[in-house]
Formats: sequence, C-alpha cells, structure tokens
Amino acid sequence: MVMSNPFIVGPSASEKVDQSLPMFTEFAWNFEKDDFVYKRDGSHEIVTGKEAIKVWVLHVLRCERYRYLAYFDDYGLELERFIGTGPNDGQRRTELFHYVKEGLMVNPYITNVTALKVNQEHKKVIMEIHLETVYGEVAMGIEV
Repeated sequence: MVMSNPFIVGPSASEKVDQSLPMFTEFAWNFEKDDFVYKRDGSHEIVTGKEAIKVWVLHVLRCERYRYLAYFDDYGLELERFIGTGPNDGQRRTELFHYVKEGLMVNPYITNVTALKVNQEHKKVIMEIHLETVYGEVAMGIEV
C-alpha cells in the first residue's frame, strides 16, 4: 500500500536546506474560526511561504504520530504520553518541547525551532516558539 507524503522528501535537520525547494503551499486556515478559508466560488484559498508554514504547524500539532495510516511515521507528534501521566514540572515541559521540536523539524522548510517561553496555565502548557524557515522567521504561540 502506498501512503501519501504531506511534503517532499528533504534534507535531515543536520543538513543545510537547499534554497531551491518549491514554494511551500497549504490550504488557507482561519485561526480564529478554526476552519478553512474558502473563495467565493467555494474552492479552497491557498497560502504560501510563512503563512503556509503556520498552517502546517497547526495541523502537525493536532495529529498524533503513528495513529493514521494516511501519513508517514514522521508526521505528527507523540503528545498523548504526556496526558495524565505525571506532573507538569520543568523537566516535563522541557521533554514536551523536545517532542514538539522533533515533530516540526521533519519539514525541510523549517531549519530550526526554539522555545521562547513555556508556561503552564492550569493543566495546559502554552509554548511560544520561534521557527527559522527558508522564508524567514516565524513566531507562534501554541497550546499543547
């Protein structure tokens, strides 16, 4: 059985990214309404570059790795292991960030991920991450 790859096969995180990658595209996403953006004719709006990276990151964060046969094993994150299994202390937040970074670095358009801030609000962990991409820098707040 052949599975689709959500992006082209690219260099590993340790290799220099080839600037000749095709333009990264995704379906546009309305982050406030948590839904796709459609054109007047009902077709999907398309975004490219940094905006497409943001959409891709959101969807990777929502996909549990190894669960869906439609994706290769390197797509998604292993976050369920953190739910209800221990205290949300500094060590767990650091481990959580490493899982997030590992999941995002499979995209050849992302060259580095750093955590600007990791906070806990009740039972939620809120991360402010900084992405270095082939299109420039992107800062995002994510809830994991």
